[in-house]
Amino acid sequence: MATKILKSKKPPPPSSSSSSSSSSSSHLAMIELKQRILTSLSKLSDRDTHQIAAEDLENIIKSLTPEGTTMLLNSLYDATGDTQKPAVKKEAIRLLCFFCAIHIGTHHLGKIIAHIVKRVRDSDSGVKDACREAIGELSSLYLKGEGVESVVVLFLKPLFEALNDQSKGVQAAAAMCMARMVQMASQPPPISAFHKLCTRICKYLSNPNFLAKAALLQLVSILSQVGAISPQGLEPLLQSIHECLTNSGWATRKAAADALSALDK
Repeated sequence: MATKILKSKKPPPPSSSSSSSSSSSSHLAMIELKQRILTSLSKLSDRDTHQIAAEDLENIIKSLTPEGTTMLLNSLYDATGDTQKPAVKKEAIRLLCFFCAIHIGTHHLGKIIAHIVKRVRDSDSGVKDACREAIGELSSLYLKGEGVESVVVLFLKPLFEALNDQSKGVQAAAAMCMARMVQMASQPPPISAFHKLCTRICKYLSNPNFLAKAALLQLVSILSQVGAISPQGLEPLLQSIHECLTNSGWATRKAAADALSALDK
């Protein structure tokens, strides 16, 4: 009598209901997160709810998952836009820095810096001040020692673009951001990367169409204070500063004298 060969049963295919349920739950969580972010951002414009909203956004940043990062950053970028109130723009700029402090890494840094620097064109002086402080804070987080040249470029590229603006106010705000970047770099600062600034500074100081020479001369003073002016960059820089001593603007002449004083120390 022939023996029957029993075929082993194939395991049932994995149920698609569990994976679809997980996907649906994740999608729902993202919708809820976006609504929470937008609600808190809308409350920043009201003095009565500003602090509570800022704290809620900080808590969101602290518990943020990689899936929600792009959504949060895009919402903060939008909150720095022209149509927003100054209080909202300033807080959004601060929260971008807070995000960088919590989630250390350079993946999003270039875009964050670019959006912050865009606001140096803002008509509100408080927003421009927030940009300067934000650049300083980011510098203290990311610029330390040698080997960070690629990170320094992330700061300098949008700042030099702003220096090329036709507005004296925008030029001055960009120069002050750059000065804050140098001043706030962690010890030891990236001296070799800062050395390269001198050549470009000389070109701006010698350019009659560059209007914010006084602000840029303050950057020279700070570069001198941190020891970031190379011997080969000193001579052309001195020549440019001496030319500024005969400038028709009192603020430029004073800043030139202060820069010379800093270089003598």
